[in-house]
Amino acid sequence: MAALHNKTLAVETGVFCNNHCIFCYQKGYRHLPEYQKLVSKEEIISRMQWGIANGFDEVSLTGGEPSIRPDFLELVQAAREMGYRRVALTTNGWRLADPEFFAKAVQAGLTSLGVSIHGPDAETHDKAVNHAGAFARAVKTVFNAVKTHGTKKPLRINTFSVVHRGNVEQLNQMAEVFYALGVRLMIFQPAILSKSNFAEASVTRVELDRIVFAIRSAAMLAMDRGFRVKLFNLPPCLFGDVLSGLDLVSYERATFKEHDEDAAGDLSAGEEVGFVRLPACERCALKRSCPGLHVTLMPQEDMASHFEEAIAFINSHSHDQLWLPGTDLMRGTAIARVVRKARLAGFSDTKLTVGGSSVAARATFMAAKQGGATGIVLVHHGQDSNSSDRILCHQGNDLHLIKAIENLATVPVDPMTVSLLTSADEAAIEFLRRPEIQDFFKQNDVTLYLRATWRSGDGGNLKIKQLKLFLNRVLKLESGPAKIVLVAPSPRLWEATLALPYISISTLGKIRFDLTPTVLPTAFRDHRYSVLNWSLPRLGGMVLDDFTQEPLRIRPLIARSIRTEPITVQALANASREYGAKLGLSSGQPPRPDAQGANPKP
Repeated sequence: MAALHNKTLAVETGVFCNNHCIFCYQKGYRHLPEYQKLVSKEEIISRMQWGIANGFDEVSLTGGEPSIRPDFLELVQAAREMGYRRVALTTNGWRLADPEFFAKAVQAGLTSLGVSIHGPDAETHDKAVNHAGAFARAVKTVFNAVKTHGTKKPLRINTFSVVHRGNVEQLNQMAEVFYALGVRLMIFQPAILSKSNFAEASVTRVELDRIVFAIRSAAMLAMDRGFRVKLFNLPPCLFGDVLSGLDLVSYERATFKEHDEDAAGDLSAGEEVGFVRLPACERCALKRSCPGLHVTLMPQEDMASHFEEAIAFINSHSHDQLWLPGTDLMRGTAIARVVRKARLAGFSDTKLTVGGSSVAARATFMAAKQGGATGIVLVHHGQDSNSSDRILCHQGNDLHLIKAIENLATVPVDPMTVSLLTSADEAAIEFLRRPEIQDFFKQNDVTLYLRATWRSGDGGNLKIKQLKLFLNRVLKLESGPAKIVLVAPSPRLWEATLALPYISISTLGKIRFDLTPTVLPTAFRDHRYSVLNWSLPRLGGMVLDDFTQEPLRIRPLIARSIRTEPITVQALANASREYGAKLGLSSGQPPRPDAQGANPKP
């Protein structure tokens, strides 16, 4: 049996792709004029060299679509010449369907192939990827790979499928098709939400229980037929009764994101989104290799409970005005529940912050009103090169916020107030000048909130000149806000006694101040989760415990409503034996690539 690899380096080669998947989390980056669409050949080689120097023996090229790069074959060859024992590719299969190009890729050193197929037929797959003929090309690529089994250069082949509303009822059919082609490893992952695909959430999003039921059914089929299902972004404990149908092999893995601008080896601090733990995680044998549940799949009950617990820790007598950020993943019912909890807890002034992209979309505003919110704060973010958020680094949320304003116009917001929060910078001025925002000011009594310029982390510079210039430009707008208010929650002594009076005098009293907002501290302020939402106001300052005067402790996100049994070492051993017995092997290890089924007919 071929030796298993030990360490895999995944290198994202860029966001260019010839498919247009409805669930793609990268699509937002492709529309940014200044965003680097392809990582340079030199940078990719540098990253692969870093991998060799740090003990990685497999490199996996991902995208976008790596195979459409003009230098794709050169990169594969370079990886093999560096010493990588295996060179893997994640692909939609369009280009590799060409037998001549496929042969060149194998000759260059390609050893493993993961082909993305999202349906059992052309109708389902082509609709999901918005590319006519894509299914036929992907199937042809799988056929090309399976034909190498029994040759001197067999390719490992697996499929990769995103489970979404369009195919969740068809996973068994998909598995049957893939099995007939000769595939013996099938990877399934749920559609993951990001800023890029919030608008398509209604099309892609599937409840966790339906996802688990569908994949569990495919795993049962795997147990019967002798292939394996591999999970991605899902914890195995959800499938404890079908473990022998799962591939649970884990290995060390590191990723260079396509946007990483640091030197090779300085990997990104955070992923696109974070994961949450389940109650069973602490006692699970896989806790070191399994990250838990993807936060976008977290039950609404657990999200709402997390917010309610945070609200309960704040004394409403000391903090009358409460801002609620981070509800971007919540549906309307959960939002209304959280707002209602805040009102019942005694917060007479409860505002919901909205950044433009959210699961609830228009229903966000209806839910806020039903819950008893006193106001909506629309949160603007401009370009921020210091942000860990990949979109925020290159583009703000202007278009998302304009869409939210369009939705807001269709909802009777009275008696809620409407406010807009920005920084006092050029990006905000450009946003305020947009025709849509000018109309917004004309039609609504809007308060313009400003972030405190000196709380941006540059050493306490008041930036009075910048603030005055910004104020003058706002006042010269054809249509402007009803009033301008600088927000500085929980001001420190020097702010209250020096900074704010000085600003008031310098601006001739044209700026008012609001020192009372308390921004609800939740786990969504953590960088692992905050990349999801635009609604974080980023006002600076911390919420302190009234008794200890220490920052309030933020409880971790835990999916408490999901009750599973932890995976034990014995359960893993039993699953391995069952799988081995099914294949007639002495152990539960998967078969060699050249034993993965007879060559199929196209």
